[in-house]
Amino acid sequence: MRWTVGVVVALAATAPPASGSQVFATLDRNGQLQVSDAPLVGAKAFDPHRTYVPASVPRAPTQASRAKAASRWGPLIDQVAAEHGMDARLLHAIVTVESAYDPQARSHAGALGLMQVIPATGKRFGANDLFDPLQNLRAGTAYLAWLKRRFGGDLTLMLAAYNAGEGAVQRHGNRVPPFNETRQYVRKVTALYHGRLN
Repeated sequence: MRWTVGVVVALAATAPPASGSQVFATLDRNGQLQVSDAPLVGAKAFDPHRTYVPASVPRAPTQASRAKAASRWGPLIDQVAAEHGMDARLLHAIVTVESAYDPQARSHAGALGLMQVIPATGKRFGANDLFDPLQNLRAGTAYLAWLKRRFGGDLTLMLAAYNAGEGAVQRHGNRVPPFNETRQYVRKVTALYHGRLN
């Protein structure tokens, strides 16, 4: 059974602690909280009767560290971009936003590696190890090239589909879905691609 946030707060405030009871929570791809009394994919168990103490938040990469990482992965990104006829600057913008050039990055939604490729998408485009930078870049770029063809080269729709999935873009009449995460993603990648964001 899944509950809304209000129900969880009410239960946590009024219910007595149950011996061995667990609640599981995760964020879905659209940033919505999913809470359940049964395990969810990617969810972590927590005790609603105890105060939550978050782990320390990692520091955001600095411009210098991003530049160093971009230099490290640049030749591979250039190679894969050429293989798929894509602009390497666009791949750099996507990799910056998706993982900050971390080949071991893992999102709350299960996306992996430099281009934050979902395993099903990786398999669809021939990758079986998304923590391998070359496989990750090839799968992510192949998907991006497919989206370019699917949406007639419209960069905004390509990026929206890369973030939210082509199905979400199609369901919203081939427009950017009304998800804050997706809209911010499109703006940020586009700005980086055109050199307007440091």
